[in-house]
Amino acid sequence: MNEIDPYVFFAVMFGSTLVEPYIGELWIATTADTVMKDAVSQQQMMSEEENLERMQEEADDIAGKVAMAEEAKLKQRKREVKIAMNMRTRIEPYMDGSVTEDLFVLGCQEEAEKIAKGSFGATFLVTIGTALQLEADEFLGFQKSFMGVDGHMTRMKKRANSVQSNFKIVSSGLKAASAGRKVYKEVESAQQKVVQAREQETLKAASAAVEGTATEKTAEEISKEEKEKEETDAAQAALAAAKIEESIPAILELAWAVNVRDISRTLRKVCKKLFSDASVSVEERQKRAVAVRIMGKEFFNVGKEAGGTMPIKTDTGDIKARAEVAVMTTMAKVSVCLLLNV
Repeated sequence: MNEIDPYVFFAVMFGSTLVEPYIGELWIATTADTVMKDAVSQQQMMSEEENLERMQEEADDIAGKVAMAEEAKLKQRKREVKIAMNMRTRIEPYMDGSVTEDLFVLGCQEEAEKIAKGSFGATFLVTIGTALQLEADEFLGFQKSFMGVDGHMTRMKKRANSVQSNFKIVSSGLKAASAGRKVYKEVESAQQKVVQAREQETLKAASAAVEGTATEKTAEEISKEEKEKEETDAAQAALAAAKIEESIPAILELAWAVNVRDISRTLRKVCKKLFSDASVSVEERQKRAVAVRIMGKEFFNVGKEAGGTMPIKTDTGDIKARAEVAVMTTMAKVSVCLLLNV
């Protein structure tokens, strides 16, 4: 078992139990898992049902994609509801007056400081904090300012952030694609040189055999050639690994751009649920927005102080270590499934 479960990989790479109550399962993790499973199922269908009519295959494929889309939407809605419930529970002490505003602020600061110590914690804090502040400011702006002027101003900020987020995804995608093409070309070029060298050796040996000048190789010579081949293959693998490592920053930048947009969109819908809850009064909803804004402000400030607004620093050693953890976690997951099926 040497394949990494996509969901496990992204969960290990970006997951954190401390921020999970506020972001749930990241879209990039669940989508990668779904896409990989879809690709595997399609491959199996090709081998097992290759005699089916093409029209039937296309119909099944469309139906399957529709079902997957509906399943993804349902999963996202469940994610939003779960986060909303977590948020409501988190701000409950402030809402019922069991803690003062000062104590609530202090609690948010202490929580944020713990999150900041985790992997990508500062970046998570800035992303979550920004989204919560914008959503709370928009709601309170429409509720309390003259003719909702503050709400309209905040909405303009949200749109500007959305445009910037989309631009970041596009630019990061271009960088990742360029890095990927560069890696592919360099590795392919090195492999072609090795193949050409081996083909020349084969032609040389065949020519010698035709001319009758070939001599039978000794066991020592054969062993030496096999060793050289193994060393060449190992060098090729090392080169490929090194080139892939060079592309990690661009790939990670793209992944984070997707995460930022995902978290922002999810928290927008979460806050909408909290601020439009008809089971509580308008005053209670406004108080919720104040509590959410306090959380957002403290999360953002702590994250900013910890460097969350700066470009992500890529530690390839840390990423490799996380990939190894993902492999081990996948193996453990498969082992448990096999045991349960025995």
